[in-house]
Amino acid sequence: MRSMVKLQVYVREDCWTCAESQRIVSEIAPQFPQIAVELLDLESTNQPENIFAVPTYVLDGRVIFLGNPYREQLRQEIQDALSREQM
Repeated sequence: MRSMVKLQVYVREDCWTCAESQRIVSEIAPQFPQIAVELLDLESTNQPENIFAVPTYVLDGRVIFLGNPYREQLRQEIQDALSREQM
């Protein structure tokens, strides 16, 4: 069995669109209690090689969005990842 699906959202305090990222995460996370969700501030987190802009959304180690997605797009990506996990 695979490990839990993980969504990581990289932000910075000085990023003006990252406040929206926080809102998106706070709305989406309760809809998918079966996934791990992390909101990571690059001021206090080591910056992975594949993160070069904020906000960046990473699902199971794969960058899925640079910038904030529409909520429905994010929901679909998470549902697809959960479907793959069931296989």
